Amino acid sequence: MSVMIKCVPIAFYLPGDVPIYLFSLLMGLAAMIGLVGVAWKAPNGEAHRYVDAGLWSLVGALFGGRAGFVVINWEYFSAHLWESWQVYLGGFSWAGALGGGLVALGLTAWLSKAALGELALGMLPLLASLSIGSWLSCWLTGCAYGPPAGSWWGIPSRDEWGEVALRLPVQLIGALLTLSLFWLLDWGRGFFKSPGQAFSAALLGFSVIMLATSLIRADVLPEWLGMRVDIWAASAFTLFGGVCLLVSYFKEMGREQERTSE
Repeated sequence: MSVMIKCVPIAFYLPGDVPIYLFSLLMGLAAMIGLVGVAWKAPNGEAHRYVDAGLWSLVGALFGGRAGFVVINWEYFSAHLWESWQVYLGGFSWAGALGGGLVALGLTAWLSKAALGELALGMLPLLASLSIGSWLSCWLTGCAYGPPAGSWWGIPSRDEWGEVALRLPVQLIGALLTLSLFWLLDWGRGFFKSPGQAFSAALLGFSVIMLATSLIRADVLPEWLGMRVDIWAASAFTLFGGVCLLVSYFKEMGREQERTSE
């Protein structure tokens, strides 16, 4: 998540000594599991449409995540332009991926004349799977790690150089919080009065988790106005999620008033 991995772990080699990188393998599995979840949760007869929307969201997330990472680390990539497209080496901005995925989802809903709220709600299994997968990938490949911790809560974690040390388990905390958030949202789905409300709550909760974990990360990231760029990004998405939740709440309240007056 927004870090340059200097020592990229390789899962295995294909015939011909073609490397399959651990980061790419895990994220591919996460995307596959997420799409299965999207199809499973889709309304009857709509699985193909929701999976198509998920695929386009993945395309947007891929381009947005890599573009965001390249922009954040432009000082490096300006001298290594050839590496800009090499996603398999690691290096992904969660904020860019989320933004790219949302834009792609919005365009898909507009072009297919589908209800954005319903389509977005159907993408929650994909968002959950990708988020948890990225946290676990970061733990195994050496990004988004926590500060050294010599107490009982420290677990072995590698940094971007491949060095392993006991650290605060930021990645596992992020994965568990994300799992808890989406389980809670699925359990309390009936509490929300519209799909837009449910998705806005998911976006807000996800952004709050990203903000909280950004505050305890120890990996090095560029700063802007004295604050890490990931904290700025998480703050912006938290604000955006809160605004979306308020808008969806007042919109639904207006609809209820209209139904009452009839």
